[in-house]
Amino acid sequence: VESQVNCIAGRYTRIHLPTRFADAAMPDLHLIDMRRAPPERGGFLSPILLRSVGQAVERGEQALLFLNRRGYAPLTLCRVCGHRFQCPQCSSWLVEHRFRGQIQCHQCGYHEPTPNACPECGTLDHLVACGPGVERIAEEVEKHFPDARTLVLSADIGGVKRLRLELEAIANGEADIVIGTQLVAKGHNFPLMTLVGIIDADIGLSNGDPRAAERTFQLLSQVTGRAGRTGRKSLGLLQTFQPQHPVMQAIISGDAAAFYEREILERERAQLPPFGRLVSIIVSADSRAEAEGHARGLRQAAPHESGIMILGPAEAPLALIRGRHRFRLLVHGRRNSDMQAFVRSMLERGPKERRSIQVQVDVDPQSFL
Repeated sequence: VESQVNCIAGRYTRIHLPTRFADAAMPDLHLIDMRRAPPERGGFLSPILLRSVGQAVERGEQALLFLNRRGYAPLTLCRVCGHRFQCPQCSSWLVEHRFRGQIQCHQCGYHEPTPNACPECGTLDHLVACGPGVERIAEEVEKHFPDARTLVLSADIGGVKRLRLELEAIANGEADIVIGTQLVAKGHNFPLMTLVGIIDADIGLSNGDPRAAERTFQLLSQVTGRAGRTGRKSLGLLQTFQPQHPVMQAIISGDAAAFYEREILERERAQLPPFGRLVSIIVSADSRAEAEGHARGLRQAAPHESGIMILGPAEAPLALIRGRHRFRLLVHGRRNSDMQAFVRSMLERGPKERRSIQVQVDVDPQSFL
């Protein structure tokens, strides 16, 4: 969106590429409403997607199933007492990695062997994996297509050399079905790939990031663009529970210009970047009270300036990372506001930092975690 606005203002020059390489046709894109075409019990692939995968494999072509979530399942809980496995150092769930036989935190790297008993109530064999990761999708694919050659691509495969070999194997037609994360989103040419299935197209839309819609639109456009790059007739299927969402409608219509026009109007209405400015201030400390107290002290020390307001402090979306508690202040200003001077004054007038306290300032932040 920022680049589009700069083009409109004449600060950037826009170069439009109206066609794909070699004038290859774009894939036909369709939404699968998961409320009307649900998967079988315990599964995550709709009958429509499964049928299309089978047809692609029968034709000797390749299918890509995309899910931007590593591991087997994002959450493990006890069916007896409801205990959820959470990282002892972070406010994030431990992700099951069945290939490795462990549960792991994707924030700090903490891991432990996958348990078979609940640490809270001691019950054996009543732990359930909730939600899918790419490993779980691979398990479901192997159940439905036992003779197909499947390959899982994610950051867990380890090493650039291994990744390069796997990508070459796909390009050479040595896999029928590829299950991948963001690693396969762009920059790759797979000649036999004619089907892309998005397992959870809604996954990036509800994370509190003002750029969530734009990033989801870009990612889904890039992933579906892996299909039909050599001119073969191709298909993209997006599983969603929100088929009427503007992002989903923009994807299937292929009207990027209309999508960005709408996003620009929304940003301008809310005075969000590039029509306003943001500064994120994260205060972290060993204790929750210390982090919150220092953040409140900074807020109270802030100068009063027209056009600038402070939101918070509130616990950051990731409230605990590596044993440190985190509170966030979000400073919002007009486009011409001197945000650096405002924040500098706030820090100078605020409480002095102790050794146990860290203050991170991010001007025009790209991440809101």
